[in-house]
Amino acid sequence: MTLKSIAFSCAVLLGALSFAPVVSAQDAAPNEDPRGGVVYWAILDTDGVFAESKAMKDIHEQMAKYQAEIQAVIDKEKDAVQKEEEELMRKRNLLAPEVLAEERKKFQDRIVGLQRRVQETNLKLNQVRAEATEKVTDVYRSVVADVVKINQISMVFQKAQVVYADPKLDISAIVLQDLDARLPSVQVANPNK
Repeated sequence: MTLKSIAFSCAVLLGALSFAPVVSAQDAAPNEDPRGGVVYWAILDTDGVFAESKAMKDIHEQMAKYQAEIQAVIDKEKDAVQKEEEELMRKRNLLAPEVLAEERKKFQDRIVGLQRRVQETNLKLNQVRAEATEKVTDVYRSVVADVVKINQISMVFQKAQVVYADPKLDISAIVLQDLDARLPSVQVANPNK
């Protein structure tokens, strides 16, 4: 199967879904599931829920604070390295070649050390952000599972993948409200320690 035929198949499926009868738990005539049950559909804006959730906003604020602290330290070190480089340039005609070579080696080692610390710091920042986000994701999944169970929803479609749906089918606000209630904040580990 070629990429073009896969894309066409997906387009046909999405087109068929957009015209399929869609019902929510509030509507009177649900679809029949071939297994004998009732099919209730819903849509969910995952990106929107994450962007608007109190926990994710809290994570972003903490990360911004940590990044500002780290940037201040890095800027201070960069200034010191720049002054050291200027001093080395002034001394280049005054120092013996072997002494100058040794001073340059120390300077290069310092630059490499600074670059390594910046890389390690970025890795720590990414790690603590991922750990905090995973906490939100875990609670989010639990919230969605509970909303689906309580409302007897059979299928949930990602809002970005749906061409059109009745706004009554959108459970994003319910999920966001429950997520905020269960997890209003997340303590992000300090990457500076």
